[in-house]
Formats: sequence, structure tokens, C-alpha cells
Amino acid sequence: MSKKANGEGSITKRTDGRFMGRYTLDGKRKTVYGKTHAEVRDKIRKIMSDVTSGEYVEPNSLTVAAWLKEWLEVYALPTVKQSTYVSYEGYVRLHLTPELGSIRLVQLTTESIQRFFNRKKKTHSPKYLRNIFNMFHAALDQAVVNRRLSRNPTFGVKLPQIPSREMRVLSKEEQAGLQAAVHRQPELQAFGIVFALSTGVRLGELLAFQWKDINEQRRTIRVRRTLGRLQKVDANGTVALRSNVADPSARSTEIAIRTPKTTTSLREIPLFPELWAGLMAFRKKQLELIDAMGTDYNDQDYIFCTARGKAHDPRVYEDIYKRALSGAGIADATFHSLRHTFATRALESGMDIKVLSAILGHAQASTTLNRYGHALPDHKRVSMEKMRSFYVGEAP
Repeated sequence: MSKKANGEGSITKRTDGRFMGRYTLDGKRKTVYGKTHAEVRDKIRKIMSDVTSGEYVEPNSLTVAAWLKEWLEVYALPTVKQSTYVSYEGYVRLHLTPELGSIRLVQLTTESIQRFFNRKKKTHSPKYLRNIFNMFHAALDQAVVNRRLSRNPTFGVKLPQIPSREMRVLSKEEQAGLQAAVHRQPELQAFGIVFALSTGVRLGELLAFQWKDINEQRRTIRVRRTLGRLQKVDANGTVALRSNVADPSARSTEIAIRTPKTTTSLREIPLFPELWAGLMAFRKKQLELIDAMGTDYNDQDYIFCTARGKAHDPRVYEDIYKRALSGAGIADATFHSLRHTFATRALESGMDIKVLSAILGHAQASTTLNRYGHALPDHKRVSMEKMRSFYVGEAP
């Protein structure tokens, strides 16, 4: 028996008792099935409505794993930095594919994603979960653009709040002690610790500095690039792992030089006279070392380089930093604490928040204020004291 309604196509009852509906889309005949005539009718009406609204997605068997693999290769690899791509690949390989990969993309639901994050929060930090979510959301957004999904199911997913981390700032006594310990260090490049403490630069930025970044007339240094040890990635987006490196003796990581993460991180930092003098004294000693080593010195123009002139491995440089901390009797202070300490001292000294924001390379002054506002209470009182000269009146 066949019955046809306006916009529905044809609906027929099969010999097995089910109903079959046929409709035409883009010149092709399509078929849907259901237990009742009304169910098939509603399916066809929904399809036609989605076509009209632009939300229709062709039924397909593409899995979450297959789409994420395609997204990594086609959309992430050519557009994001190597460090970001390595993180994305890890989120997909270690978390998303094992738990959600076998689900058909069109059947992925907000609930299934929510349950995934509910499980992960037992073993991973809120910040890590947020990173996975942001990547997954972007990948599914692209699936919507590509007509693989009608909507992004990450909307509505709730994540645990990221707790504010207690910021480690060296006291003035610790700061002085660390600088004294650095001057006792045997490694010439240890002076970079003092330089970072005096400029607020990140470790990767410090180790990427080259002498060509120095402007002698203006006595400034330009942040142009950052350096880090990253896993190797080939042209196809395959991340080198110990398990997939053909030569067991070959390293799966490499020293990578790249631009900073934001355009505001590209900046010029003025050096105060004492720091400039310290840098020039460091340069003199470095040149003496170059002359003494001759051809054994591989000069790559890096300022805070290895004893043989090559770019410094961040993890090795952190060992130098830890020895300096030990020499100063300081515990529990990461290299990034030097950046926090610089920002805090700057505000304590009365530096304008916008100037500090530019020196740190923050995109907005509000970022600096939110992060380092703890240093402002005394500065606020001193600033108010300066208003006394404008006050006119008699004592009550």
C-alpha cells in the first residue's frame, strides 16, 4: 500500500511490516525506514526542514577517529605551531580516539562528550581538560563547516573550573641571593638567569636571543623568536615517538626555533644601565672564550648558548638554574617565577601597568592587572599620597 503527502515523497509498507519512505534530494533517490507510517513521515519532514534551513547532513559512516585524523592533517598541521600540533596529536591519540573514536561522527552527542570529560577529570587537571576541549571544539566546528555535522555537540558540555594557581614570587632577599649565586656559577651562560630576572622574558625567549637582536644605540633587545625542545613532526603530521622511530639511537625530539605565540610577544625591551653593563661584560667574556676555543666553537650568534656556541637545550639550562637556586638556598621556584618576580618588582617600583604589559608581551593590560594586581595595594597608597598637593581646604 502506498500513500503520498505533499513534500513527503512516497511511503510504502513493506512485507516485513516496516514502512519505507522514498524522497529525492539533489537529483538522487533516498530511502528511510520506520516502524510506522508516521515515523517515516516525520523523518522525511525533518530531512526536508533541515535541507531548507541549511542544517542537513548527508548520512555517513565517518567515525570520530577518522574525522580527527583528517582534521589534524588537513586543518591543524598547516596552520598551528609545531608545539601546538604535538599537543593536539597527543590529545587525539591518548584520549579522544581510545574512548570516542569508534563512534560515528553524526551520532556523537553532548552527553557522550560530557561523560568522557567526567571520567577524565578523575585523573587530569582542569587546565588539561580545557585544552582537550578547546581542540575538540575546533575540530567539530570544522566538521559543521564541512557539512559532516549539523551542529557542534560540544556546546553544553560543562568542565570543572580551573583553580587560580598561587604565584611564586621571590622575596627581595631571595632575589638578591639568587643573583649572588649566579655570579658564583662556573657556567658563563648562567648570567641569563639574572637577565631573565631583570626583563621578565620567558625561558624559550631567553635562549632564542641572538646578538643581532641587540640595538646598541637604543640599548634595547628585541624578542623575535622562542626556542624549545619538541617532538619531531614529519610532513604527513606523524609525531615521532620512541615506538615509531626506526633508528633506536635517533632522537624523537629536536630543538625548534619558532615565532612567539602571539604578535604582542614580539617586542622591544629597554635595558637599564646596570643590566646593559652586565650584558657587555658578559659579551667580553664570551668573545674571550671564542678566541680561546678557535674552531672548536660553533658560533651560531646565540647570546645565552652552550659552552661551544650552540643553542641551549631548555632542560639543560633549567639544570643550571636549579643549581643556582640551591646555591642561594631557595626552594620551590620554577624558572617562570623569575617572570612573576620581575612583574611584581616593576609594579612595586611604580611602573605603569600598560608599560609593564608591553614589556611582558601581554595582549591586553587587563591580563597583566589580573595576574599581578596583588602587587598594587601599596602602590595605590603611594599614588594617592601624590594627590596631597592638589588638596585645598582647612582641617575640620
